[in-house]
Amino acid sequence: MKLKVLFVDDDENILNGFRAMLHSKRKEWKCSFSSTPKDGLNLVKQEKFDVVLADMRMPCMDGADFLKAVEEIQPRAVRIILSGYSESQSLLKSVKNAHQFLSKPCNSDTITGTIERVMELQPIITDESIKAIVTRLDSLPALPDLYIQIKKELESPDPDLKQVAKYVEQDVGMSATLMKLVNSSFFGFYDTITSPARAVILLGVDALKGLVLSVNLFKQLRPRELHGFSVKKLWSHSLETGGLAKVIAACETDDKNFISNCFAAGLLHDIGKLIFATQMNSNYRPVLDNVRQNGGPVSTVEEQSLNVTHAEIGAYLLGLWGFNETIVEGVHSHHMLARCDTGFGPAIAVHVANALQHELAPQISDHRFSQIDMDRLRSLNLHHRLDLWREKCSKWLEDIHGND
Repeated sequence: MKLKVLFVDDDENILNGFRAMLHSKRKEWKCSFSSTPKDGLNLVKQEKFDVVLADMRMPCMDGADFLKAVEEIQPRAVRIILSGYSESQSLLKSVKNAHQFLSKPCNSDTITGTIERVMELQPIITDESIKAIVTRLDSLPALPDLYIQIKKELESPDPDLKQVAKYVEQDVGMSATLMKLVNSSFFGFYDTITSPARAVILLGVDALKGLVLSVNLFKQLRPRELHGFSVKKLWSHSLETGGLAKVIAACETDDKNFISNCFAAGLLHDIGKLIFATQMNSNYRPVLDNVRQNGGPVSTVEEQSLNVTHAEIGAYLLGLWGFNETIVEGVHSHHMLARCDTGFGPAIAVHVANALQHELAPQISDHRFSQIDMDRLRSLNLHHRLDLWREKCSKWLEDIHGND
């Protein structure tokens, strides 16, 4: 079956350029083109599309409003904004309605590469209802006390970005959402931003005010509705897992980008649990009850009960949001190293970091946590590195917690 893609732009020359650009894909893709949002919505009502790309600046209805309408009609469609200018308010408006953002002019490699990477994610989730829920997410909810503190700081006469960054670093939802935005091509940063604090600094006061105070990008969590699921414990574990993945990666390579990607993958490896708990709580509550009664590991019970794990849910969302493949791979495979057919990579770093965090900084819990896959490490000839990794990770945890 052909991939169905819709392009909407009021400039016929642009549309003709897309037609010519994608001519070589005609056997694999069925591309439709519309010069008005109204005609585009008529097409969306008549036919299902896998991907919808829209220009931001169009008369009568801009790209953000158009994609919002597309979401209501076809929640599973991947939505991409194209913009030839970087007016901040327009960018901020589009944040809640698009999965990814591309700057015009776009060459064929950028467009086809973006679409192909997104579509490669589709087999990760087979349940269409779950896929629709994840695809509709425009941001992840924030802890209410942190959200209030950030809002208060941004409303002050002279906001302190470093203080805002400290708050953001303590919240998994805001961290992922802001890294999604800052890594879009609109901002044009050469390096991938893998630090939530750096994302805050790079966005700056005006953009953050727009996101938090005007666009209302973040929604507050309601902890009482999560029935015993602790986001604070989740984020504490995730922060330390990210740090340990960075330590392990540094033992194996001097590549700073790779090390940073391992940190980000570790930081976000359990983001699927947040999605489960906040977006599918009625489905996830029996999973958590099962784990409390019978142990775990959680990922095994998720697979048995829901036919999908938090690793797959998290990887799917991060891939939709345009996170690079290294980070997505680290999240997707951190419980299933059999998916890794190469040597040391981000999934190995996160897998071992996750297990060592539970081993070296144990939480009070009756759960059984996933163990290190020694068979896979032996098959990759990495088992002899484990003692060094454990030693370095133990030292790192001692340094951040103190020796008491």
